Amino acid sequence: MILDTSVYIPFINDGIVHPILEIDLGKPVIYLSVVVIAELYAGAFDNQSIKLLDKLYKTFYDTQRIVTPSANDWQTTGKVIAKLGGKHGFENIFLSRIQNDVLIALSAKQIGAFVITNNAKDFIRIKEFVNFNLIE
Repeated sequence: MILDTSVYIPFINDGIVHPILEIDLGKPVIYLSVVVIAELYAGAFDNQSIKLLDKLYKTFYDTQRIVTPSANDWQTTGKVIAKLGGKHGFENIFLSRIQNDVLIALSAKQIGAFVITNNAKDFIRIKEFVNFNLIE
């Protein structure tokens, strides 16, 4: 599993857990996308948040559960964004924002993981062009 940023934020801020994580799945293997941790750091404005994210990153790093998009993933992301723009006519602002979600989806595909998200709408659009596993 790769948890999207939209799953971490409610948990960090309010202790709200995504419903799928409350189901007894045994001990699921969770990976951290470097894209997700970058998004989380980008929203961390105080030392306490940064220390928490440092600890989160170190935990995943030490267990070798960090997933990084490859050069091919970046290339594919550009192509997918162009297709999304062509099909849905999105503005450039949206297309640049969805870039990270495409990279997360491709990272999950790379290791055969599911993406867990609270932002299903964008990931469902991405599924039109990328075959990856999604739990909404």
